[in-house]
Amino acid sequence: SRGVVYNTSDNPNLSNSSQVSGSGTGSFNVTINGLIPNTTYYVRGFGTNSVGTGYGSSLSFTTTAPTLPILSTNSVSSITQTSAVSGGVISSDGGSTVTSKGVVWSTSPNPTISGSKTTDGTGTGNFSSSLSGLSDNTTYYIRAYATNSVGTAYGNEISFTTSAATVPILTTNTVVNITNSSASSGGAISSDGGSAITAKGVVWSTN
Repeated sequence: SRGVVYNTSDNPNLSNSSQVSGSGTGSFNVTINGLIPNTTYYVRGFGTNSVGTGYGSSLSFTTTAPTLPILSTNSVSSITQTSAVSGGVISSDGGSTVTSKGVVWSTSPNPTISGSKTTDGTGTGNFSSSLSGLSDNTTYYIRAYATNSVGTAYGNEISFTTSAATVPILTTNTVVNITNSSASSGGAISSDGGSAITAKGVVWSTN
């Protein structure tokens, strides 16, 4: 058999971690996975025959330190007076698992996780976020975020404006119970126009 042995101490041997790469003479390559970030390792090639095991010279290398995640912010859609939909795409976790992700928003530029935010799970890839509790006819700034052991990174900033509130939409009920001095009616409000109804009723006149 042949391959490499590796360890965080110099002159590793088969009693340490190893990666086998077939048999026979000639050149060979192996990939070592599961290493610890920002750590120095020592590695030696080995070859075993019926007599025993021989080792090549010991080389050292240091794995890279984890960095902040790399991500972008999705475009904003489904904008209403009080809600919108966005999200992000995390293309790299920086070598450390993403433990939290979502979007942050504010009426001022450069929002952070200390303000309004969504929480949309862990890991990399594409994700969607639903924003709620917004004010009508207001400009918001939004960024996707991702957090790993190094810290929190943000995607590009996007701004959007929520829809303006409109007057309510309603119909008037048929007039019934008509007498010489009274009558009954009412209405059905199908939409508040994006703003809470503060008064309702019927109005009447001879005009």
